Amino acid sequence: MSALGRKGSLIPFTAASGFMMVLLIAAMAFLACFSLAGALGTTRIAGTWTEGLAGAATVRIPAGEEDRARRISLVLDVLRDTDGVADARPLSEKDVADLLTPWFGGTPELGELPAPSIVAVTLDAENEPDPSVVQARLDGASAGAVYDDHGRWRNRAAQAARAIGNLSYWALGLTVLAIMAGVFVVVAIAMSAHKSTIEALRLAGAEDRFIAGLYQKRFFWLGALGGLIGSGIALGAFVGLDTLASVRSALPMLEAPYYWPFVWVGIVVVCGLIAVLAARLAVLTTLRGRA
Repeated sequence: MSALGRKGSLIPFTAASGFMMVLLIAAMAFLACFSLAGALGTTRIAGTWTEGLAGAATVRIPAGEEDRARRISLVLDVLRDTDGVADARPLSEKDVADLLTPWFGGTPELGELPAPSIVAVTLDAENEPDPSVVQARLDGASAGAVYDDHGRWRNRAAQAARAIGNLSYWALGLTVLAIMAGVFVVVAIAMSAHKSTIEALRLAGAEDRFIAGLYQKRFFWLGALGGLIGSGIALGAFVGLDTLASVRSALPMLEAPYYWPFVWVGIVVVCGLIAVLAARLAVLTTLRGRA
């Protein structure tokens, strides 16, 4: 085999530069995993919120109204006679207290609070009634009640979750660019150190793509190793967070779904390919600049 065929010995690489490259890609892969988890998690949360609020509505009878029992009865009569309403039931004082608990830090005494009466409404998902029509029927019955199909809150919650998801995807894209920039700089510095060797190879007839291949092969494995380390640490963090109930309830987007092991393998391969692409770009750009 000729000297040009022994690619591993043509251009020497120092262990220090390899270690720094692995460390950089591992850090970026770790951040990429959290960005990807945030993007996928918030998309999942948006769907959950939308589905959870769909098909449900409430009717509120303001506090302080006299003859509340009669008004609740009127509301129930109107709702049960409305197309698209599958069921309607008034919430008990305990149910209302449970709804207010998060806002008061403990179970409130409703006898001391001007709490409204709430009627929970289950809607036909395929034939939801027009909110304005339902409100008009309640007003016509002089029920003194307010109908809310949660549409406003449902849309706002979904929009907020999607906005966070989009930011996570942007963060993922910036992380990929950071990996490419880091590899590009390291390869450019390495080529400056190996300038005489590269010139000798070109004088011997080596094409630019051959020289690029010398760097690509090495940086693929450096990128894959960095991706393996960074994504492995991230996967361990997800599993650890998933075991903590308090963290899981506060940050559901960081739960480790069943498919993360497959994503892990994909991230390792992608990190290697990103390193290859950046290395090739750096080599060809530098060599063409010297031509």
